[in-house]
Amino acid sequence: MLILVFDTPEDRDKFVILYETYGKTIYYTLSRYNLDEHTKEDLSHDIYIILAEHLDSIDINDHKKTRNYIITITRNYCSNYLRSKSRHPEDFLDEIPEPQTNSNGILDYLITKEQIHQLAEEVHKLDDIYKSVLELKYINGFSNDEIASFLKIKKKTVEMRLYRANLILRERLKEQGDV
Repeated sequence: MLILVFDTPEDRDKFVILYETYGKTIYYTLSRYNLDEHTKEDLSHDIYIILAEHLDSIDINDHKKTRNYIITITRNYCSNYLRSKSRHPEDFLDEIPEPQTNSNGILDYLITKEQIHQLAEEVHKLDDIYKSVLELKYINGFSNDEIASFLKIKKKTVEMRLYRANLILRERLKEQGDV
């Protein structure tokens, strides 16, 4: 859920009109980029935040200009996202420490190591927006507020991405019989 705070009721009403009128336009534009549903939803939230920040430059009475503006913002944001995704492969899973052996011996160590390896493979398959929050949270130890500040996104978006990443990983591992 996206929660924005506006300075005036007019700004709020303007945003609601944009959301209701152009939501399908944003979704359709994102659909042309072959993204999964969760990524499309996350990116659309980011786009709505951009629109909220630039309400003053949007004239809702000029529908053609507004539609073109929103499509341009959506295309540029999505292109930047895909470009950054291809430029910065995140191989942070190589930094996972080896599991400690316990009194049960080498068998437990090997099972744990295999599970970590399988988890690392599944995390590596995730979209970068999920890998980046997982890395910052579990490898670097940042709080959700710190992650939000670093990635320039809302804390709620960080929480949603962590939640979705966990759901995706849990489902994939369940399908393989590892959970």
